Amino acid sequence: MYLHFRRCSQLPRSHTNASTGCHRRQPVLRVNFGLNVAHRTAEEYSRLLMSTGDDWTTTLELIAEINVLHLEVEPLAIESAVTSLARGGQWQRAENLYRQLQSRGHSPTIDTTTALVAGLASSQQSQRAVSLLGELSSGDLPGLSPAYNLVVRALARQGQLDDAYNSLTRMVKMEAPVEGSTFTCVAACCMTAGRTDLADEVLEMRDYL
Repeated sequence: MYLHFRRCSQLPRSHTNASTGCHRRQPVLRVNFGLNVAHRTAEEYSRLLMSTGDDWTTTLELIAEINVLHLEVEPLAIESAVTSLARGGQWQRAENLYRQLQSRGHSPTIDTTTALVAGLASSQQSQRAVSLLGELSSGDLPGLSPAYNLVVRALARQGQLDDAYNSLTRMVKMEAPVEGSTFTCVAACCMTAGRTDLADEVLEMRDYL
């Protein structure tokens, strides 16, 4: 009985077992301090962003993780994200990232700008695309020519014929290369809408050039 009493008294204090008069052994809480969550580095996130391609959902997940971790990844990786989101129809997110790059003093490449403009135009945001290109009017006009042409065609197809004509005229004045398909698209949309006078002016402009 003495040995039994000593054995029970050495256990951690807890509730008493009614049948033996000894304290019940309580479960011991074990904490594993070796399980530390290892976050990806900024370099790893940069590499992942540049490999997502048109998978905008994966791009969005990576951007969310980067924001939570307050990491600063390579500008070119963010440009890849802009392109991915723009092609996925996520024009607001794409434009926000584009503006963030500009606020950091980074000038996005022509390809990234063209991808964003295309995303804006396809999402019925042609006016935003026009504003964006207006901000870059002092840049590489020949390089941005595909973006300008794309916006003009989008404006015409969306029925914004006066805006399309004005943008087309501005391109000609800035001596930015105008594609033949752009003249044809604007003229055809004007004819369809019964704006034959405007269509004639577009065709005259094409023939003059």
